[in-house]
Amino acid sequence: MAGMHELSLVMSLLELCEAEASRGGFERIDRIVLEVGALSGISVSALRFSFGSAVRGTLAELAELEIREIPGTGWCLHCEETVPISEPLRACPACGGSGILPTGGTEFRLCELVVRDDRAGRHEDKGGE
Repeated sequence: MAGMHELSLVMSLLELCEAEASRGGFERIDRIVLEVGALSGISVSALRFSFGSAVRGTLAELAELEIREIPGTGWCLHCEETVPISEPLRACPACGGSGILPTGGTEFRLCELVVRDDRAGRHEDKGGE
């Protein structure tokens, strides 16, 4: 079962897509590319499930959902190294110190929309990369 947090994120994403469709004049989304960080608190499986349920009857109903998972990284205040982390508030894997500031993996970002306007036969990439 999907988490309520992920469902609300998907609903907000679909609202953003609808607003972009109004501005851009397209009728269908073929692909949505997201970045989800390992430290974001978002369950990728719950996000996928929520997406599959929420897109029915929307311009994203047939869209492929691509999720790029971003690993967690942090800066250790003790050894002054960037280290991989899977959870916040863990000891540094390099020196065992406890002062790690997350520097990556907290993202939740819409990176790209691949859209189609069947009226004009166009296929566009509305990507931000």
